[in-house]
Amino acid sequence: MNLEIYLTRHGQTEFNVAGRMQGWCDSPLTIEGRAEAERLGGKLKNHRFDAAFSSTLPRAVQTAQLVLQGAGQQLPVAAVEDLREYHFGSFEAGVAAEAHRKVAQVLGFADTESWLHTFHHVNSTRMIEGVRQIDPEGRAETEEALLARLYRGLRHAVSQSPAEGRILVVSHGMAIAALLKSMLPDAPAHLIPPNSSVSRLRFDGETFRALSMGQTEF
Repeated sequence: MNLEIYLTRHGQTEFNVAGRMQGWCDSPLTIEGRAEAERLGGKLKNHRFDAAFSSTLPRAVQTAQLVLQGAGQQLPVAAVEDLREYHFGSFEAGVAAEAHRKVAQVLGFADTESWLHTFHHVNSTRMIEGVRQIDPEGRAETEEALLARLYRGLRHAVSQSPAEGRILVVSHGMAIAALLKSMLPDAPAHLIPPNSSVSRLRFDGETFRALSMGQTEF
């Protein structure tokens, strides 16, 4: 098996702009979010897909449809529940700045600014550790649980795909960052990829391997 996976983050959403936590809850793509997804598709016109998948969250489904539209391809988008974003537990739809302030405290950072530097430039997935510790209801996912379902989702997608070729998979920022971290443990930084960017993977029938991170140009 030799399958290339274009693992794509959804387009910009209203919650992205408003600075709210967006895990399993959803908000619509902005006008710019819809446009950037379609622009990405235009850049991928020469990268033909054999199948298309997304998480079940509407922002991911719509992004996949817009990418295919921009690429001039007519493919059904199969929605896979296991490809959803990290679940932020009690912090779902909450103000991101407040969550970051609490995470900075529980992880022992001197101030929120120091934590945000780590989050944006060193290791974004430490957010999972912090949110899990501060979630008063204990509903936030662990990184282990997140990765288990994401890999289950990817394996479902490849099981529904040809043995060779290229597939589109639209997921979410924290989810993609966690996957890349698991595939590239020695990388110096694991950044959340930009909206409407592609991280390319290859699947050989047994192992997923990261080829690139957060591409926006092709």
